[in-house]
Amino acid sequence: MRLIKLMLAASVAVCAFASCNKQETTPVNNRLKTVEISLENIVMTKALAGDKINSGDAVVVNDIKLFLTDAAGNEYEAYDAAGTVKSQTYFTTIDDVNKAEFHYVDPNCSKVVAVANLGKDITFAEYKAGLADLLIADQQEAKSLVLYDEAALVSTGEEHNDVNADGTTYLSPVYEAELTLTPRVSRFEVDGFSVKFSETPLFEEIKITQLAFFNYYDKTTVVEGTEKDLTPSIDFLNQSEVYSWLDNGQTAWYRDSFEVVITPEDNVKDTPEPLAYHMFSCAETPVMLIKLLADGQPAYLYTKGFFKQDGTEVTEFEEGKIYRMSAAGEELGDGNIPFEDTDIDPMDRCLDITVEVINWTVELVYPEF
Repeated sequence: MRLIKLMLAASVAVCAFASCNKQETTPVNNRLKTVEISLENIVMTKALAGDKINSGDAVVVNDIKLFLTDAAGNEYEAYDAAGTVKSQTYFTTIDDVNKAEFHYVDPNCSKVVAVANLGKDITFAEYKAGLADLLIADQQEAKSLVLYDEAALVSTGEEHNDVNADGTTYLSPVYEAELTLTPRVSRFEVDGFSVKFSETPLFEEIKITQLAFFNYYDKTTVVEGTEKDLTPSIDFLNQSEVYSWLDNGQTAWYRDSFEVVITPEDNVKDTPEPLAYHMFSCAETPVMLIKLLADGQPAYLYTKGFFKQDGTEVTEFEEGKIYRMSAAGEELGDGNIPFEDTDIDPMDRCLDITVEVINWTVELVYPEF
């Protein structure tokens, strides 16, 4: 069984940058671009994941790689303020980032590419050759989701003065690029279950023992975010097939086994620990399967859709969004999956789920050239 503490870095802010050294000498206009870069409002950490993600939580990033490039696929280098040492482009600590300086960048450079949480430095040749497809099974840990974005440079209309090692002051135009590093996944969060019992309850006890997901993509590309390999589902109307799958004992990221007992007296119960499942974002709707015992008799429910609080169906699951379970009409979802005891019927096992959609914190990246 895989139980995940709910903590997630959704995006990363690389923010906007200290000006270059200003000189009173007459500068030479050489059209080179220059940048000093600092990271603000993020957390770069190797620490364990924490609790549930809240809107506005600090970003958790392990490492970041930056490329200076153009539309034709050429890479450009940058140097320190003296023009003698190549700039660092791979960062694993805030200290490294705060010391980074990008100067003397070729004027043909037109965009910035940023990749976070690959766990290693990569060359531009490796990037151009195509990064390996992401597997959804490898994107379940909140603290290590791969993040990506790219953006074109835009002139700010400002100019910086850079002092070369020979003492010459160069006048460099300033450009900026705005990036939002985002994971390729949507996140589903479950805290527990709530049952609305009939006025005369149909069951004295409902025991929920398993939760699983179907109908998701197994792979996606890092750069384009193109999903691949939609996993096969099962015939949810075929009880024999469903119970055979539920009872096969398989352990995987997309299913969890536990025990939650709910009675009419306490109709809401949390899971032993909060659960979270990441899916590559797409227009395909995942199917959630719940195994339970109703007064000792085996039963199951499966979802036929997910809906927002206003009643509209969620038909596209977006990158960097949390889909937290809640009952229809709730302004602040508690993360519980709601259903009624009348839903437990072998002739109609479908279940509509209303989800609270929460945006992860989005911080922006501003290289200034």
